[in-house]
Amino acid sequence: MPRFIACHTVEGITREALEQVSAASQQDPDVRGIASWSNLREGVLHCVFDAPSREALAAWFDKMKVPYDRVTHVEVEGQAGDLRVV
Repeated sequence: MPRFIACHTVEGITREALEQVSAASQQDPDVRGIASWSNLREGVLHCVFDAPSREALAAWFDKMKVPYDRVTHVEVEGQAGDLRVV
């Protein structure tokens, strides 16, 4: 399944709200949350999702009432210097 990075700016987001969205991303049949990095004080979140398409992920964000700044399709993934095409 295609992988995406979503960037969000959400002023005033709480850990509880983030936990709710994270849990919902594990229950959806099409969208799956993989990882996230957040600074709640600044309201900045970067999240990795698997989804059938950019449009499907954007529709899921709209359904969940989660604003997003950008959704980017991941072509190459790397960790600790090891790169691979996804």
